[in-house]
Amino acid sequence: MRTHWTHRIASTRAALAFGALSIVAVHAQADVIKPIKVTKPEIHGSIFQRKDAVHETKDGNATTDIVTFTSKDAGFQTGLYQSGPLNEVDKDYPYNEFLYFISGGATLTSTDGSVVTVHAGEAVTIPKGWSGTFNTKGYTKMYVTYNPDDVKK
Repeated sequence: MRTHWTHRIASTRAALAFGALSIVAVHAQADVIKPIKVTKPEIHGSIFQRKDAVHETKDGNATTDIVTFTSKDAGFQTGLYQSGPLNEVDKDYPYNEFLYFISGGATLTSTDGSVVTVHAGEAVTIPKGWSGTFNTKGYTKMYVTYNPDDVKK
């Protein structure tokens, strides 16, 4: 039995359409945006053992940073951070930062002499441009930063 040429064209069109839909479906799956979870064990320290952990030592202070999310425009970021003892003078803080202290704490003294002390289980927001002293015996924090200057245009 011979197939009419119009059936072949119809079959070819159907195959092409199916192939195009498959490509769109695969592409759509690749672009699915999903929530990012940090588990209790990770929050309590196991996250700092990940391969993407950034370990640094500066002026005798060991720190570890884990970035859990960076927005596509690079202006917004979340993560966890660990630091040992530190007494740091900050001038013109480079971004807006929300800090939730999981352990330890810090004392922030603004240039006008006002003092904010934050303990484990408490949070503080440091506005971009803040100047003062950040003093700690060590801490672990969960952070959220936003810097409009980092936004890719």
